[in-house]
Amino acid sequence: MTGLVANVLAAIIVPVPFATLALALRLKARRMTRMGMGYDDVFAIIAWVFAIGYTVDLIVWISSFKLGQRLAPYTDKQVEYYMEKSYLVLWVSELLYAWSIFFAKLAVLYFYRRVFRYSSIRIPIIILMVSCGIWVVIRTFFTIFHCIPVRAYWDQSIKNAKCLVNVGAFYLGTDITHCVMDFLILALPIYEVIRMKLPFGQKIAVVGLFATGSLVGIASVFQIIHSQQYNPADQELPYELALSMAWGNVELHLAVFIGSLALLRPIFRKYVPGLSTGASDPPSHPNSRGARWPVWARETSIGRTDEAAGEGAVNTSQTKWKRFSLRHGFARHEEHGIGGSQVTQSVDSRRSDDQ
Repeated sequence: MTGLVANVLAAIIVPVPFATLALALRLKARRMTRMGMGYDDVFAIIAWVFAIGYTVDLIVWISSFKLGQRLAPYTDKQVEYYMEKSYLVLWVSELLYAWSIFFAKLAVLYFYRRVFRYSSIRIPIIILMVSCGIWVVIRTFFTIFHCIPVRAYWDQSIKNAKCLVNVGAFYLGTDITHCVMDFLILALPIYEVIRMKLPFGQKIAVVGLFATGSLVGIASVFQIIHSQQYNPADQELPYELALSMAWGNVELHLAVFIGSLALLRPIFRKYVPGLSTGASDPPSHPNSRGARWPVWARETSIGRTDEAAGEGAVNTSQTKWKRFSLRHGFARHEEHGIGGSQVTQSVDSRRSDDQ
């Protein structure tokens, strides 16, 4: 095998294990915190399943239909066969790609909706959810019915078929749209964190955690760039789309991986030395029971407030704490996932439990 096959294989071998491991650790972290599986976890699993389907699609294309290789050395009959099968595999991969991206976005947005439910970004979160739903419906419809009859997309022997004239412009438009949504989703928590009254170092840590999502947007940009290199007039579809398909696979699994990072704090605290003490621990001062982080901080890999942050934070009154918790969505009502019960606990009962 020559050409771009090694590039595609690298795009499979590297991100897939990391995404799978991150998702498994995410589910383990849920069990460690005794919180039932939430809708965001379910959406992340579905996104991973579609991403694995996309990866299998690439493996089939490489092993059987010359993905990453030029077709020039083959006979006209062989080229016709490989082109027909390549279009069929491409058609399937477009559906898997769209739905994996959709559920990955939905997992992140539902996580935002749960932890920022009292914040000013709750309306933009809902708007982005609806936008993602509209995007995937439009993309799926035009992918399936690119040609009438549908089979005509890959079967060139069908005569009098009606197909989209400028399919490249359609996919470019939908790819750019979902790439823009990636960066909008990235910007939402950063805006909210900047508004919170946290020490500068903690703000940088939280913003940096969420900013890792920009890697998904960068992978999407590369996927868009390489997808525009395909020329329908050439008989080199497997070669010219190889890098675009490779970056698409990286994007899908990177979305699952990064979407799970923010929920791995219990794993880090238990298995990484040094993260179970110090600033990551709950405040030990007898009057610091009310000085707790919001629910999103406790569920992410960001530590809790340090005891040395100042006596002003330590001696916060119960009244101010209640107002602050309502404003920023602190966990007074903890959700225990799908099918679970909702347990209501007051601040005083939390104190007595800790004691």
